[in-house]
Amino acid sequence: MRSWVFTLVRLGPSFAYALAAAFLLSMLLLAQFPSSAIAWSLYMTILPVVREPAFLLLDGIGLEAAVAALLTAAALGIPLAARPDRYVRSRFVHAHVALIASMFGVVRASSAQAGLTGLSLPELLSGDWSLLPLSVPALWVVLFLLVAGACLSSHAGIIARIRRR
Repeated sequence: MRSWVFTLVRLGPSFAYALAAAFLLSMLLLAQFPSSAIAWSLYMTILPVVREPAFLLLDGIGLEAAVAALLTAAALGIPLAARPDRYVRSRFVHAHVALIASMFGVVRASSAQAGLTGLSLPELLSGDWSLLPLSVPALWVVLFLLVAGACLSSHAGIIARIRRR
């Protein structure tokens, strides 16, 4: 059971890359079927999680190449998670690129919010910041915890390898 859970955590970056690819593919679905409720639901669920990194990748290399690169990175993570002792450095890079991209996405998304709905000016001026709604979606929190766990796992693997030498 423990091994299965660790393998699932090490697959966190692959989930992040696959989610970004699903976001780009949902854009294609919206282009083909603009009135589909399923396409809109998929797009709007994933949008706050991977908007900035996916759009930066999209701007740099185009849609087809971005989807191919993300799916390749997701597939590459499977052998990295299955054989953690063999690919220590590659697993480190794979996990940390996903962590940096997810952090970049949520920081940019939270700084670009359109305002505070439901709050009045006196509530804000009084300094009670506990009324602010949570601006981070639950999907991002789960994805971040998985990717951060994969990063911790890669650090632990590197430290264990250093101690063995």
